[in-house]
Amino acid sequence: MGFLNPWGFLFALSIPIIVLLYLLKQRYQEVEVSSTYLWEKAIEDMQISSPWQRLKRSLLLILQLAAVVLLTLALARPFFLQEGTSSEYIIILDCSASMQAEDVKPSRFLLAKREIEDFIDGLLPGQRVTLIAAGYDVEVVASRSGDKGLLKKRLEGIEVTNGQDSVEQALVFAQALARELDAAQIRIYSDNVYQISNQHMENIVFNNGGKNFAVELVSWAQTPDGTVVLSKIANYSGEDAAVTLECLVDGATFDVKEVALPADGKEDVYWSEIPAGARRVEIAILDEDDLAIDNRGWTFMEPQRENRVLLVTERNVFLEKAVSLRDDVVLEKTAYQHAEGLKGYALYVFDGYVPSKLPDDGNIIIFNPPPQNGFLELEGEYIPQTASLLSHSRYAHFFDLVNYKEFNIAKAKRISLPEWAEVVLDGGQGPLVMAGEIGAQKVVVFSFDVHHSDIPLKVDFPILIQNVLAWVLPQSSVGESEFYAGQEVFINLLPGARDVHVIAPSGRELPLDRSYSSIPFMYSHEVGIYTVRQTVQQGDKREVLESHFTVGVPTHSESDLRVGQVTNGGGQTVDGRKGGSDFMSELWRYFAWAALAVVMLEWWVYQRGY
Repeated sequence: MGFLNPWGFLFALSIPIIVLLYLLKQRYQEVEVSSTYLWEKAIEDMQISSPWQRLKRSLLLILQLAAVVLLTLALARPFFLQEGTSSEYIIILDCSASMQAEDVKPSRFLLAKREIEDFIDGLLPGQRVTLIAAGYDVEVVASRSGDKGLLKKRLEGIEVTNGQDSVEQALVFAQALARELDAAQIRIYSDNVYQISNQHMENIVFNNGGKNFAVELVSWAQTPDGTVVLSKIANYSGEDAAVTLECLVDGATFDVKEVALPADGKEDVYWSEIPAGARRVEIAILDEDDLAIDNRGWTFMEPQRENRVLLVTERNVFLEKAVSLRDDVVLEKTAYQHAEGLKGYALYVFDGYVPSKLPDDGNIIIFNPPPQNGFLELEGEYIPQTASLLSHSRYAHFFDLVNYKEFNIAKAKRISLPEWAEVVLDGGQGPLVMAGEIGAQKVVVFSFDVHHSDIPLKVDFPILIQNVLAWVLPQSSVGESEFYAGQEVFINLLPGARDVHVIAPSGRELPLDRSYSSIPFMYSHEVGIYTVRQTVQQGDKREVLESHFTVGVPTHSESDLRVGQVTNGGGQTVDGRKGGSDFMSELWRYFAWAALAVVMLEWWVYQRGY
């Protein structure tokens, strides 16, 4: 037996107070009488100076002392531990999007937090809890703490996400920690049943098999008849259903449709005659279900942006045609003598020439750099025998679908590799192709003249140039346009960018560090349309350019609200709607009821005059 509140024993100090009251003499009341002859004995007692009297046997005293003892035990909260109770607990809380489902009230996530709070309230002295939030990543919220106030405060700060959980990774971490802590108890609060093969694990499940519909995909295409939007709607339930869909274009209702969905099926719904100039399209399910976060999907129709490209060459028809294949490229040409000091281009392509001062408002491609150019250090020429691709290079994708082994190059410049660059294609005595970044400026260098090779005659040449252009001249700030909540998004810095911000669907504006040409964005936690706003300076022209990407719920893992796994041996699975298992039995209620019974008995004895 143990005591949750040892300070309750202080109530026992009332025992000597009660005894003291019984030792004190009663005070007498003065009454006038005709004679004192019969009261001589009483007068003798009054004349004794001591205020105390000998303790007499009293049933009331015994009952009062018994009540105090029982109340003292109740206040001290005695308990018995159940068999197998641990002193170390590891709690994993599933924070995935499906935990927002309201098939369990008020929601799966809120009920799970409530049960964890009750568990914390019942912790015994000496017991400690490690609290883990399994959201986008595994986060240890509290480590081996027995402070109930701290644990509940940290628990309150955990928020549900719009993406996938990391429960499996959290389990791996928890099992490793449990081995170090001598078989600590692991409790998983989730809406799925996880594979458990350990008797020291307990899976508390919050799942009532909710009904759910979801917008899985929204995309658009330009056709001869105009813009068409495609949406894919899914029914994650075992019954046929009819749902009402709304299409909003730039925030206003464009069309409404009734769609029949088969049980556990999906339907493609097309929306045609989208107005010219429309940008934002949202598809919404108007029917209520148990998970609202996946009832909307978005797409953004980006207009194509033109990129000014300057080609500085004496004459290179092959290179000119290869660069011009991009629809968004506006190519301008000039000779060496007119190239100094030019600005205002997204990309500069120097063929056999390097200016005395490189432009700083665009990216750069250099072919066949001349000696003593002030930018690259050359050490003569050599004849390449073989071409070797460094597959570990960050820029190896330049040669995707390119048969570089068939290249024949008569001669190349031997270039000392600068600190900012890495070799992509090696010629044996120096790099044939190297690339890198100088701050946020992208630079690619070809150490040979394409006229002194058979490369322009091969179909691989325009593929190679387009691969390089895709890196130095990204068509959008974001390579892809659709992401899942919590997914890492890489923002491509536009040439000449001076200021970069990402605006979340809620309007929150996040500045980005433009020290690199590709910036990882880690805060795609909201669902909706994100805006990437870049202030670009090219020459004397300064403009604000915007691009967009959408973030949605990973419906493939979160929209099916039914339990997806089965327990496989060992462990214990508990229905979270009925509460988890307690690890102790408290006795204070029994002592409190006994104390009440004794007090009632005392009142009865007093009324009878005993």
